Amino acid sequence: MKNFLPKLSGREKDIMSVFWCIGKPLTASDIVEKGGGISINTVQAMLRSLLKKGYIDISGITYSGTVLAREYQSIISAEQYAAEQLQSMRVNTLNFSTLSFLDHLVKNSSPDILDELEKTIKIKRDEGGK
Repeated sequence: MKNFLPKLSGREKDIMSVFWCIGKPLTASDIVEKGGGISINTVQAMLRSLLKKGYIDISGITYSGTVLAREYQSIISAEQYAAEQLQSMRVNTLNFSTLSFLDHLVKNSSPDILDELEKTIKIKRDEGGK
């Protein structure tokens, strides 16, 4: 059985969302500033947890004001996380239907997302024919 990424708590997802939205290495102070009311103590605890779980890595050291601070970067993209969650649901949920999931996705998506999905399917079909 495939080993999936460890599950994230709500606060860990909040921190990862900041990384995914900003798209560059961040210090704990940067996350507090951009994280919508998350305290520095919570951010530091979540960063330790995310490091241990393998979602982020230390990318360097920088000055934060007048002190040196670690910079962290996401090593798991939002898309990778979503795909892992879907795979985990498929494996661990009795009667999970990928077709029902896709039907729900199609019914609740904007036309541009459907166009992207259609292009991706065409590319994958063309690659399979070679």
